[in-house]
Amino acid sequence: MPTHDDLRALFINCTLKRSPEPSNTQGLIDLSAHIMEKQGVRVDHIRAVDHDIATGVWPDMTEHGWPSDE
Repeated sequence: MPTHDDLRALFINCTLKRSPEPSNTQGLIDLSAHIMEKQGVRVDHIRAVDHDIATGVWPDMTEHGWPSDE
């Protein structure tokens, strides 16, 4: 049976609810991540609302007028 231990997955949760408030989106991510992890995929999660992410198309939006950009 093939393994996928050479793969990584990143889930970006775009819920409007900050951690640790329960999120339906997180529930769906948890189900999908569990399936992947059982196959050896390394899974990471980010809840966007918990980070200071500036909108824009450049890697560092502080160079384009934003005060900060994680």
